[in-house]
Amino acid sequence: MGKLDDESAAMIARVLRALTLALTFIALVPSLSDAHVGSPDVVFDGKAGTYDVRVIVRVPSVVPGLADVTVRVLRGDERRVLIRPVFWRAGVAGAPSADVATPVHGASKLYSGQLWLMARGAYSVYVTVEGAEGSGTVAVPVVSVATGRLGMSTGLGLLLAALGGLLLAGLITLVYAGAGESVVEPGTTIDPPTRRRARLMTIVAAPLLAMALLGGAKWWQSVDATYQTRMYHPLATRASIAREAGRPVLRFAVVDRNGRDLQLDPLVPDHGKLMHLFLIDSATLNGFAHLHPVYTGAFYSPLPPLAPGTYRLFGDITFETGLTNTLAGNLQLTREDSLLAASSTPGDPDDAWINASGAKRIDRIATVDTLADGSTMEWRSDSAKIRAGDETTLRFRVRDPSGTVARLEPYLGMNAHAVIVRDDGSVFVHLHPAGTVSLTAQRVFALRDRGDTTTRGRLKLGADTMQNAMPMAGEFSFPYIFPRSGSYRIWVQVRRDGRVVTGVFDVVV
Repeated sequence: MGKLDDESAAMIARVLRALTLALTFIALVPSLSDAHVGSPDVVFDGKAGTYDVRVIVRVPSVVPGLADVTVRVLRGDERRVLIRPVFWRAGVAGAPSADVATPVHGASKLYSGQLWLMARGAYSVYVTVEGAEGSGTVAVPVVSVATGRLGMSTGLGLLLAALGGLLLAGLITLVYAGAGESVVEPGTTIDPPTRRRARLMTIVAAPLLAMALLGGAKWWQSVDATYQTRMYHPLATRASIAREAGRPVLRFAVVDRNGRDLQLDPLVPDHGKLMHLFLIDSATLNGFAHLHPVYTGAFYSPLPPLAPGTYRLFGDITFETGLTNTLAGNLQLTREDSLLAASSTPGDPDDAWINASGAKRIDRIATVDTLADGSTMEWRSDSAKIRAGDETTLRFRVRDPSGTVARLEPYLGMNAHAVIVRDDGSVFVHLHPAGTVSLTAQRVFALRDRGDTTTRGRLKLGADTMQNAMPMAGEFSFPYIFPRSGSYRIWVQVRRDGRVVTGVFDVVV
């Protein structure tokens, strides 16, 4: 190989400077892609040792991705807050070291940080608070699934195409210079045979580079296709009504693409039930039922006496890995089904249903609904307007018919349950005073950390492992973040005198 002549060196230097400038620009230009984030925000109210905390985890829509974690210390003299992602299969022993959350400037006792969620499946964010009262840790279960793809704006696409064209032209130029100008002495004119050879090499190299470019595009499309197959897709379901001894029985099954029943992976009970199934009248939202089917390959429950119509079904289940899922479906109830169901008995003593409209919530004013037993449920006034995307606390108070704050009995191990649904069915959440997390998933992580598993990784579940016991006060609250604006209905269920009663409220966010 000879030396580059001065003209070629200057030319190649210009190309390299252009490429360097282009790559630098790519690195510095802000992302113009549109990222879609659904409404999977996880909100938890509880204790980390002796410290009262509220933890909000905004999980990423892509995997791997960064989860935003916010920790508010509600009570206690904390010194610092640590956050740590724990994958269900790795456990604490295989988890990365904890990160120190950063105090949020201008906000008291509020900390934030980001954690990488590298795999699909059940994670738990371990939050540790250190301070004057020692150290306390709480696990907040989250689900890591890809729910979207990061798109590319038209402007960024055109920019990358232009830079790609520049790179290709630079490579072709390098080939021509390498086969021609680089093999002659500096200041010497290229002779015709060398020039022809350089042109021939360029003609040969151009299609090869084009094929390499095409191969890269195919590889990228293959990666993208594989990613899409691994994105979260709701499990297909089929809901139907069967007859058993003349009674209508609801059958709810997970099915494959051919419509055949699918056997689910091992489930664990949440609040003592394998499924919490909610039926909601899609037209009026007035019909509502909270059922607890049995599982024998499919979920079965006697049909409650609901009015005829089309119902949306939402079934909460928890897998043994700590992963939670909500199965969704639709069910058509005929007049005959409804009439036959009127004489049926509940399949589970904790089943409950109601047919009622909601009391309309007005900002900054308490809203009261009269319950079926004559007591009242008050959605207490709040000084702030409820806004989509902002954390809020929904506070309720139950009074007996005499006006005294009622004493509640445990309903499924808790003093209250709430269900929030957007009127179009696009948002559904089953809430507890502890927030949106599954307490069973919390305990699954605790069991695995203690090593309470078999040699095959199955959990050793005790008889009362999934039972919860909490104080049963007549005043309670639910932390939540409404994902977007719209009209919502809220059902709040409590138990008094052995009877489950339900308050119904409407709110526009």
